[in-house]
Amino acid sequence: MKMDSMLVPLEIHGAGEVMVPAVEEIARLGVKRVELLYVMNIRETAGDPGLYAHDRQVMNDWKNRIEACGVRDVKAEVVTGIPWIEILERSEALHPSLIVMGSHGRSLIPRMFLGSQTENVLHHARVPLLVLRVSIMKEGDRDTCTLNTGIFRRVLYLTDFSAEAERCIPFIEWMAGAKPDRLVIMHVQDTRRLWTASQDQISEFNQKDAKRLADLKARFENMAVPQVVTELVTGNAIDEILAVEETFHPTMIVMGAKGRTGTVSSLLGGVAEAIVHRAKAHVLVVR
Repeated sequence: MKMDSMLVPLEIHGAGEVMVPAVEEIARLGVKRVELLYVMNIRETAGDPGLYAHDRQVMNDWKNRIEACGVRDVKAEVVTGIPWIEILERSEALHPSLIVMGSHGRSLIPRMFLGSQTENVLHHARVPLLVLRVSIMKEGDRDTCTLNTGIFRRVLYLTDFSAEAERCIPFIEWMAGAKPDRLVIMHVQDTRRLWTASQDQISEFNQKDAKRLADLKARFENMAVPQVVTELVTGNAIDEILAVEETFHPTMIVMGAKGRTGTVSSLLGGVAEAIVHRAKAHVLVVR
C-alpha cells in the first residue's frame, strides 16, 4: 500500500533538520506525493528577502533528500504568513492523506506542550495529523534537540470500534510495510460508561469486544506483522492507555479522534487530546 499524499510543514530555523530523517523514513514506506512547506512567520521576519533566498535553498536540499527516498513527486514551498493558518489553507487546497508536524514550537518547550502552530493545526485540521515527538537534549538550549527514528518499530493501536477507529485501519496496513516488531491492539471499557451496567451485561460486552479484537488481530497477522497482541482492559481510558505505554514503550500510537470540527472552534475527544499531549510516543490522530 502507498499513501497518496503528505503535507510536511518544517521549521528551517528550528527542528526541521532533526525532523527530515523521520520524513525520509516515512517516505521510504511509500508515499506518492510529498509537499514540503516552510512558512516564514510574518510577525518575525517582515518578509526579509535575504532570508527567503537562504530558506529556499534549504528547502530545495530537503526536497532532493525526499526524492532520493523514492518519491517521484516532491514539491517544496517557502511562503510568508501565519504558519498554522497557511498550513490549514494548504491542507484545504491539497487534501493530503496526512499532515506531519513536530511536537514543539521554536522555543523547544517541554514535550507535553505541542507548540502553538501544531496545537492549532491539531484542533482545526480536517485530515489525519501525525505528531512527531521532538525532545530537548539539553535544557535551555533551543538549538539542541532530538527525534527518535524507527518510528514504526512498535505500534499501539487504540480502538473503540467506532467509525473513527475504523478509519485508522488503512494507516495500520500502510505501517505494516515497515515490518514493525510488534503491534498492540488496545480497547478500554471505560468505567464511566459502565457504572449502570449489570455484571451480565459487562460479561456480554467483554465477549463481544474480545471477538472484535480477535478479528482485528487475525487481519493484521495476515499482513506478516511478527507479533500482534490484544489488550482488553477496564478502567479510566486515559490512565489505562498511558499505563500500557509505560510497559509496552510504543514508538507510534494510532487513534481516531471524535469531536466537532469548524473554522472557529474544534474539539478533539478528551481521550485523544490527553494522549497527544501526555504520551511519549509519536501520535497519529485520524479524523
